[in-house]
Amino acid sequence: MILNVGFDRRVKLEWLDAAAWKAATETDIAEVRKYLDDFLQSECRSREARRKTITVLTRIWVRVPQKYRSLQKRALRILTEVGPDTRLWLHWGMTLLAYPFFRDIANITGRLLTLQNEVSLEQIYRRLAERWGERSTVRRASQRVVRSLVDWGVLQDTAAKGVYFPTVRRSPASDSVQLWFLEALLCSESAPIAILQQLPQLPSAFPFHLDISVAAIRQSKQFEIQRQGLDLDMVTIVHR
Repeated sequence: MILNVGFDRRVKLEWLDAAAWKAATETDIAEVRKYLDDFLQSECRSREARRKTITVLTRIWVRVPQKYRSLQKRALRILTEVGPDTRLWLHWGMTLLAYPFFRDIANITGRLLTLQNEVSLEQIYRRLAERWGERSTVRRASQRVVRSLVDWGVLQDTAAKGVYFPTVRRSPASDSVQLWFLEALLCSESAPIAILQQLPQLPSAFPFHLDISVAAIRQSKQFEIQRQGLDLDMVTIVHR
C-alpha cells in the first residue's frame, strides 16, 4: 500500500501562527481557508500553491481528527498565553499528530543527531524510503519538510549543501506545556506507550529541552503508568 505523504510544502513558522490564531477564533473551515488564502497572497502567488499550503496548515490546526480534538483545544487555549518560543512546542506537537511523514522525519533526525553532530538530507531520505518507498514524491516532500525545519530554527544550514547542524534546544517550557507536549508525542507514536523515564528523550522531540519530572508525569491525569517486572514503568495515555 502506498502511504500518503501529505506534508509536501515548505511551511513557514508565521504561517503556522496565522493558522493557529484563526483556528482559535473561527470554527468555520471555509472562513479559515479564506483568511489563509488572503494571508498567503504575497508569499504564494500561484493559486494552486496556496491551496496546497492551506491544506497542510488546516490539517495541522483545523481539520483535526476527533481523537485529537482535546489536545487541539488545550493547545489553542495555551496559545493565547505564551510567546513565540513556546508556540513552537505547540506547532511541533500538532504537526506530529497530523502527519506521520513529519513524525518519521523528526524521529530519523533525532536518532541521527544522537550519534553525530550533523545530519544530511540524503541520510534522512534513505531511511524514509524504507517505509515510504523510493519515490520522487517522498524525496521532494522530505526536502520541503527539512527546509521548513530550517525556517522554524531547529536546523541550520552548513557550508555543505544538504547538510544541517542542530540549533540549541529550546529552553524548557512550563510544566503544563511540557505535559501537553509529552501527550502529543506519545499519541503520535505508532505504539502509544513508552518507558516512563525515557519519555522526555523521544527522538521526535530533538529540538526541545524537556526537564519535566517523573513525579509531575505521575501526577498528571492524562497519563497511566503500569509497572512491568521489578523496576520498569511504562506510560500510556488515559482513554476517556
